[in-house]
Amino acid sequence: MRFFSFLIIPILLISIVGCFGSGEIKIDKPPAFVKAKRIVVTKFIGEGMETQELGKRVSKNLAERLDLVLKDNDWVYDVSEKVQPIADKVAELGLTLNDVYADPALAAKVGQALEADIIITGMVEEPKIRRIDNNEHYMRQGRQTGISGTSTYITTRQSVSGKVRVKAIDVATGEMLYNNQIVSYLKYWYAYQTQSSNQVIFKEEKDMLADLGLHLPLRISYKLFPTGLKQEPEEKILLTPEIVLKGTGGVFKYD
Repeated sequence: MRFFSFLIIPILLISIVGCFGSGEIKIDKPPAFVKAKRIVVTKFIGEGMETQELGKRVSKNLAERLDLVLKDNDWVYDVSEKVQPIADKVAELGLTLNDVYADPALAAKVGQALEADIIITGMVEEPKIRRIDNNEHYMRQGRQTGISGTSTYITTRQSVSGKVRVKAIDVATGEMLYNNQIVSYLKYWYAYQTQSSNQVIFKEEKDMLADLGLHLPLRISYKLFPTGLKQEPEEKILLTPEIVLKGTGGVFKYD
């Protein structure tokens, strides 16, 4: 009896670990779009309202970009609140976009109803927005320094990062063709004189989310179709001061 007790415990532990695991198996090989005639891109889901709006923007921009590049395919996606063939079909089937994202079989069901070969769905995580103020003093290079303090500068970096898990499902079989998390990290640099810090206009959160809504689709589309698109870097600096600064450690690098 004691032998069976020792045997059962490891089995239970394995089961518990399996339950707590995400259950996501990474598949980063691009889908064979050339073999598909019709491809559906659903709205990407998210938890909060802002994340849901970001998901809509990312999925629409992604579909439009792929539609421009892969012109031989018929791309189906929701264009607006009035023209939303996918949302209407999902509701007609008594499902939600969360159902479609979570279950490949249900995603395939929606794809079949729309007479598609592949259906793409995704989930956007809550974006992370940061601001780091660097109070170390730097001197501007390439100009004569004036009264003490007038040429002293400090820097600030704002950043926004977003993660999207993208899935592509074979409609005929329900097989997962692609399942990968894709990241975009955007940065904004500011350099200003210490006495003018209250005059600096930093990026607002809505503007950074709008930038993320443009750059995440660039990252995703390259991952899905690398042979036909230019690689988009994971980290990208969108704003850099034109001045050169130097401190105790040498010339300051905006990175």
